Amino acid sequence: MARRGSTRRRVLATGAAALGAATLGGMGGAWLQRLSDAARLPLPAPPRTLLDDASGLNPTPVRGVAFAEANPDAAAARLAPLLRRIAAGQEPALAVSGARHSMGGQSLMRDGWVLDALPLNGLAIDAEARVMRVGGGALWREIVPALNAAGFSPAVMQSNNDFSIGGTLSVNAHGWHANSPPAASTVRRLRLLTADGAVVECGPDDELFGLALGGYGLFGVILEAEIAILPNAMYVPDFAVMPTKDYAAAFAERVAASGSPVEMAYGRLSVDPGGLFEEAVLGWYVPVPETRGAVLPLPTLDHGGMQRLVFRNAAGSDTGKALRWWLEREAGPWLAERTSRNSLLNEPAAVFANREAGSTDILHEYFVPRARLWDFAQAARAVIRRDEGNLLNVTVRDVRRDDRSALAYAREDVFGLVMLFVQERSAAGEERMQRITRGLIDAALDTGGTYYLPYRLHATAEQLRRAYPTWDKVVAAQRRHDPSGVFRNGLYQRYAVA
Repeated sequence: MARRGSTRRRVLATGAAALGAATLGGMGGAWLQRLSDAARLPLPAPPRTLLDDASGLNPTPVRGVAFAEANPDAAAARLAPLLRRIAAGQEPALAVSGARHSMGGQSLMRDGWVLDALPLNGLAIDAEARVMRVGGGALWREIVPALNAAGFSPAVMQSNNDFSIGGTLSVNAHGWHANSPPAASTVRRLRLLTADGAVVECGPDDELFGLALGGYGLFGVILEAEIAILPNAMYVPDFAVMPTKDYAAAFAERVAASGSPVEMAYGRLSVDPGGLFEEAVLGWYVPVPETRGAVLPLPTLDHGGMQRLVFRNAAGSDTGKALRWWLEREAGPWLAERTSRNSLLNEPAAVFANREAGSTDILHEYFVPRARLWDFAQAARAVIRRDEGNLLNVTVRDVRRDDRSALAYAREDVFGLVMLFVQERSAAGEERMQRITRGLIDAALDTGGTYYLPYRLHATAEQLRRAYPTWDKVVAAQRRHDPSGVFRNGLYQRYAVA
């Protein structure tokens, strides 16, 4: 009954605004605009409505959820009244969210509005120009099959397909594509809905471009992006096992050498507690030239099976970790087969997700200069053993220097080390993870590296500013572009005033 009454009030308010405009012309225009805006606002959330992100550790009460439209211009028009009321101080700030795979409230705003951008999912492929024009809410699991059917593949995306385009660009994600900077390097143009309700198109020469890419939704809503794509291809895999101290040299020889045909590569470090980080596997993929641009089969998504069983069994057992490392080192290369680029990218992270009620999976990532990989690995091992961290996986990525994002994490060519921990859902588990995180951040900083911002907000303010020397400059730019504080989120609240 309350819902019907609310709808009736909206209809009456909208009708009154239209009648008033017809009768009064320009008189009372500002008042009529406010009345019209009020009629078009999304409904507030019921009391104590909680949203969360991928961590499962950020239950956040919100004022309400605003939903985008599929058409970028329609989405902008729908959101404009809310943005005006926020700017006028009549509503709390707005956080922009997609699939909410961040882990520290970067897509949430306590007692504020949250934009669900997922309806903004249009896609157009320009095969001749080798670009796609895509809505910020589109998910990679929708995009990869569409590109595959046209013989194309993303130039850069994360290693899984669960994420949104806007999320990828807002964190300036990277993948396991060899010899490639992060995703910002593939973006040609952006259409942004800014804090004043304007739709702005920008490119690499514009300040907003570098601020929005890796800007965590604080500079506007990514309505649409023009992004480079590449011809799909079939790949032949190869592998090598080595001591971790030799990984950088092996990578330079097999993947990064001048003229190398390798297009995708990754490494794994041993999580066997008996030899933590002592050994590494390097895998790389070379395209089959005659398959370039062909429309190749895209296998049905796997729901885990034996892979999931082995992976999750390692979560609570040292023996399970040792077994998993043995299988990855010995059986993995033997079982690997030719596969397409899109097949490698079209994998969901959810297949391996933690389904235990008492714990959750937490990601970390650290970026270190190539020559300091072994130094970081030794320091990280000491931290993890000291605080008894339950480490499930470490993947090593090749990330080239980023010259586009104002908050660049790859300020030189680096290795990105993606770490997956299992954390207990308890105060003690949270305290332990904070100690581990701060210790690992110090280890990265001591080797000339940095850490990634989409995860738990455990870094101190001093660590953040050491890792991101441009942080205060970016915050100042955000306040200049958004003086009324329309766009906010947990990351901003934690560090912008610290």
